[in-house]
Amino acid sequence: MGKIIFTVGKMNKRGVSEIIGYVLLMAVVITISVIVYQWLKSYVPQEALACPDGVSVAIPELIYNCSANSLNFTLENTGTFSITGYYIKATNSSTQEIATIDLAKYYAGDAGFVAGSAVQFAANNNTVLPGNIEDIKKNANFFNLNKFTNDVKPFPGTIASIEITPIMYVNYNGKKRVASCTSAILDEPIACS
Repeated sequence: MGKIIFTVGKMNKRGVSEIIGYVLLMAVVITISVIVYQWLKSYVPQEALACPDGVSVAIPELIYNCSANSLNFTLENTGTFSITGYYIKATNSSTQEIATIDLAKYYAGDAGFVAGSAVQFAANNNTVLPGNIEDIKKNANFFNLNKFTNDVKPFPGTIASIEITPIMYVNYNGKKRVASCTSAILDEPIACS
């Protein structure tokens, strides 16, 4: 009969060092994650930019010429605060509830300029005072929907409705920033005139 010898207390040192390696790796990953999170958190604003209550706009007059593929309207500041401009989007389907086509790229008006995807009447200032009207007669809000460049193609189809979101400059951490007044969105169904 052969003898069976058991050795007690002998451990596999290679297995232990692999476990220690994984624990150290996880500790390093968690530490780096916490550092990156704290660093990124400093870049995100703590509170959202918002417009005060009382911002409101109206469109008393609108001309949508389907044959010329142009849009011209009067924008009236009916609120209690001055604004600087607006975002304008459109739909080309009467069943589509949310406007998704940016019309700012078609802006050809005489009173403002395009900054990103917004039509503004002044840089760094809220110039459209309460009661002010940016008029059709001045072509302040004129859009040439036939515009064609490398980046802009003519508007697809006809406009079913437009959505206007007023914007204004607000002070944020001592600097002027543009705030989107989402509580004052104007949704206007339109037809060819």
